[in-house]
Amino acid sequence: MSCSPRPDDINLDNRATLSQESQNINGDVAESTMANDEESSLLGCGGQSKFGKSFGTTSNSPNSPPTLPLFTPLQYWKNLIVVSVAFMLIMSAFDALANLQSTLNSSSGLGVASLFALYVGLTISSFVTPLIVWLLSVKRTLVVCCFFYALYTATNFYPEVYTLIPAAGLLGIAAAPFWAAANTYVTTSAIQLADVTGDVSETVINRFNGVFFCFCRSAQVWGNLISSLVLHDTSTAVTGDHCGRDSCGQRNSFDIIIPKGGGHVPDKQVFGLLSIYIGIGLLAVAILTFLLDRLPRMSNQDNGALRIQVCDHLTSTFRLMRCPYLLLLIPIIIYSGAEQAFISADFTQSFVSCTQGPGMVGYVMIGYGGANALASVIFGQLEEYTCRIAIFMFGGLLHLALMIVFQVWNPLTSAVWQLILMAVGWGVGDSVLRTQINSILGVLFSDAQEPAFANLRLWKSLGFAVTYAITIPHVICVTAEIYGLMALLTFSLVCYIFMEYALLRLSRR
Repeated sequence: MSCSPRPDDINLDNRATLSQESQNINGDVAESTMANDEESSLLGCGGQSKFGKSFGTTSNSPNSPPTLPLFTPLQYWKNLIVVSVAFMLIMSAFDALANLQSTLNSSSGLGVASLFALYVGLTISSFVTPLIVWLLSVKRTLVVCCFFYALYTATNFYPEVYTLIPAAGLLGIAAAPFWAAANTYVTTSAIQLADVTGDVSETVINRFNGVFFCFCRSAQVWGNLISSLVLHDTSTAVTGDHCGRDSCGQRNSFDIIIPKGGGHVPDKQVFGLLSIYIGIGLLAVAILTFLLDRLPRMSNQDNGALRIQVCDHLTSTFRLMRCPYLLLLIPIIIYSGAEQAFISADFTQSFVSCTQGPGMVGYVMIGYGGANALASVIFGQLEEYTCRIAIFMFGGLLHLALMIVFQVWNPLTSAVWQLILMAVGWGVGDSVLRTQINSILGVLFSDAQEPAFANLRLWKSLGFAVTYAITIPHVICVTAEIYGLMALLTFSLVCYIFMEYALLRLSRR
């Protein structure tokens, strides 16, 4: 199959039709636009096509609010760095804590149960994410929702069902608009910068996503480095025979014997670690509050009556699901969530803690985060020079190969460097999925970003939730989870190839 079509590969008539149809997803268009609602869209959905017109900054509607002037290119890059650094900080605390939940709070699977509750909340809130982001604005959404990460960290000081689970649920409700606002901010900045500089928007979106996810995924390095330094003397483990693929649920959590902890990580070390993570989270809130600029208003924002807008934003996530391109992307989005849950819960507990002790989790996951961050930058730039489908297939086949290794590899006889190597490979594959999925959604639905990224959080959270749910009981073994992931990934890649083929046919019209 040839390369995926570029924006300029579509003729002007088709691009105009796609742009016209894309504006209808949020219902924020003038009556003259509404009159053309019944025109058939070549894209087959209400979202903005990657081949369509990008955001404008002036409005033709007399009822539109005043717009803000565009930033200079330097300001767009400055804001990208600000939001990226803030996310790096908040995710340094959260990701590292999530990696340790299956070990620190292993009693009755409480840690993994809290992560399950988190992603159930995130799945539910995805349906109202466009409305929340619209009501609060992108910047306010980022600032407000960021607080809930610190709250979840604080409840780990006293981890009980009635403290950890509700806090996780609240964080899940806040996380969907938090990430959707971040994706919207990064994508909109890229599109507006492309308008200022005259570059192709898809190229700038890929570049911005590469930088953003480089910072985000480097959080695995910094957060896990902190946890490793704090928990450095809990790295010895005496295990049974049920590690790796033979591990079933949380059974092995109780087999870990730590010399200085009496069977658990000492409370003093846990409290010190949580205090550091809370401080990092509050610093991220301060950075977003005082250093991040409010984006210039888009031309199609805030038109129409309030009641109509509320209804439109409440239903926009559902209406975007009519798009066949989004439907074909949903399986790979679900897999993206499932594979991240696998690496953070099953791999860390069954392959690392079970064989090396909880103190080594951070060191191994540093390799995962470092490879993920570096690969995000590389693949964010590489798509400009090669086929997107080639990049996507590389990431998918890499994960398939690693899952085959997991099925035949005995971690009990492995050295730490082998665990790190497995984590590095998984991080490279994950970086492909993260950067490319966000970029595809950004260029396909640039005029409907909130519902597009709400769908991303919805289906990704579903993948997280299902994976965590089957990790909690003691009867589901890791080998069965790996087979399930392999089947889901294979199906996802087939659907993705069909999507690229449909885009290629569209480009030839």
